[in-house]
Amino acid sequence: MRRPAACLALWLACGCGAARKPAPNLLLISVDTLRADRLACYGGPRDLGRALCALADTGTRYTWAFSTAPATAPSVASLLTGLYPRSHGVSQHARSVLADRVPTLAAALHEAGYATAAFVSNPVLERGKRLDRGFEVYDDEMPRRERNRPGYRERAARETTDAALAWARSAPEPRFLWVHYQDPHGPYEPPGAGPARDPPGGHVLPLLDDDSGYGGIPAYQALPGARTREAYAARYDAEIRQLDRQIRRLVRGLDALGRPPFAIATADHGEALGEDGFFFAHGHSVGLDQIRVPLLVRPGEPREATTIGAPVSLVDVMPTLLAAAGVAPSDGAEGRVLPASVAGAPEGADATRPLFAEHGRQVAVVRGDRYLARDRDPGATLGPDGRPWGKKSPALPERTAALPADPTAALPTYSDADGAADRSALEPLLDGFLGAGRAAATYRPEVPAETRARLGALGYAE
Repeated sequence: MRRPAACLALWLACGCGAARKPAPNLLLISVDTLRADRLACYGGPRDLGRALCALADTGTRYTWAFSTAPATAPSVASLLTGLYPRSHGVSQHARSVLADRVPTLAAALHEAGYATAAFVSNPVLERGKRLDRGFEVYDDEMPRRERNRPGYRERAARETTDAALAWARSAPEPRFLWVHYQDPHGPYEPPGAGPARDPPGGHVLPLLDDDSGYGGIPAYQALPGARTREAYAARYDAEIRQLDRQIRRLVRGLDALGRPPFAIATADHGEALGEDGFFFAHGHSVGLDQIRVPLLVRPGEPREATTIGAPVSLVDVMPTLLAAAGVAPSDGAEGRVLPASVAGAPEGADATRPLFAEHGRQVAVVRGDRYLARDRDPGATLGPDGRPWGKKSPALPERTAALPADPTAALPTYSDADGAADRSALEPLLDGFLGAGRAAATYRPEVPAETRARLGALGYAE
């Protein structure tokens, strides 16, 4: 039950009982490892992501939305705080946690009188990460064991949807529900898909003895009888297809319970399908295949579909949901209300605003239709721990790209040798971002043995 003080605050915010619209229900859907360009509305196959894409049929599709990191924990922390990883301090490190000083979306909404719940399906988001602050319910039950990493637990999309709908049926309005789906994270084994099959004449890849994905199939992705690029790509699409059915069920189920929620759907990061020599892997670079994500917004009340071409970021999700709820933004938030998303928001994005992504040894900036990525410390061969960088964080040349205006266009080709004008304009922005420093990281004193083993299997060692 909500606190009386929170209820009073919500009543006052609505005009002391005046005939004003009630606070909207809110829905945040985040999908693990989902490339934007595999969805139909971003140029993918026509049958992929129809339910996800439908959210923008009466709302807004953002052509170029960017994650803040190509890894789950830091990018999701950005979703929930409106801050870049350098500011919220969360990393993939097993002991890294969100500091108590950092304001969260759920805490602000809970204080405003919202019933709040989260249903997550990736063990990286287990409650020990302290991303649960402000959620009355934080459901991180994960009964499913992964094929190649028995210590790794997850939850399939159907079970996650079941749990979320069960909570919503008994929760009072206004509700804030966050659902993080693990599908289509590998290994690609969608329920009911049957065994993987190599097509005749497919491009055979070696099976690696590590999880890097560099030059072959990551060990954790290995499926019996499948060794071709085409077989794994088809399974990735099959994961998206079955996930989309569950998203349709979730949205329809919530719509039937009361006021249709103001909904935002996005992803934490992408997945390499051969870019930079990596296959079916993520977390190794800030390449466009890794940090571009879908971003679709459906307001509570239908309106004409809109497409925004200027770039936006996951740090913009928290301010947008707070604005939709009529809640004041958090102090120090680095995101902005997404254009064309809520009443009073700008109709177009600011093309001069720089957006950033970082991970490992690499950092990237996007401004307008220009992208620049490079090593954080060009030429450095050792990481901050004094050890050599591994396969999961290779050195890549400084490179630029021009982002096409068409939301269905293929990812652009990088320019390693040209782009001098882009570099001269964007390099100072990167230098300023890095020069601002990082918030002091917060670590839990110890990690439970089971959690340590599970995250160690994922490569998130202490």
